[in-house]
Amino acid sequence: SVTIWGVPDIFPIMPGTSDQNLRSVSGQGTIYFPYAGTLVANGKTSVELREELTEKMSKFFNDPQIDVAVARYNSKKIYILGEVTAPQKINLTETPLSLSDALGEVKGISTISAAGDQVFVVRQDKKNGEPKIYRADLSSPAGFIIAGNFYLEAQDIVYVNASGTARW
Repeated sequence: SVTIWGVPDIFPIMPGTSDQNLRSVSGQGTIYFPYAGTLVANGKTSVELREELTEKMSKFFNDPQIDVAVARYNSKKIYILGEVTAPQKINLTETPLSLSDALGEVKGISTISAAGDQVFVVRQDKKNGEPKIYRADLSSPAGFIIAGNFYLEAQDIVYVNASGTARW
């Protein structure tokens, strides 16, 4: 969501959240904004994007006051599967999400059927595209402390194996 303050004739401010202020990030990680053109949004914080947009808009407007915020997250997701209470997809936000937090979101691992020592995080390696598999032992409370320091990334798959089954 991009809001330009002080130029109501060109960028009107609507009460509440206006879809007019929303910009979709393309599959290439870019957004288009009038007067500024196409900007790379991928990998930037809202502050970095606001600074770049302010610089470009300054060519056309005196001291533009710009606000940039993420209105919705749609593409950064993780998946929690297997022997958990409520398997689901979780959308990531700007707040980092640890493995412990993610398992809390799905109401924990199953106390009846889960093998707590066989919790896997499958992550695609960004360099060579090969999957990396991390294993967590959550069969004791100490494991959750360590899992609280392991942060998930977009497209991670968390899989909790069933007890008594063969490992991958």
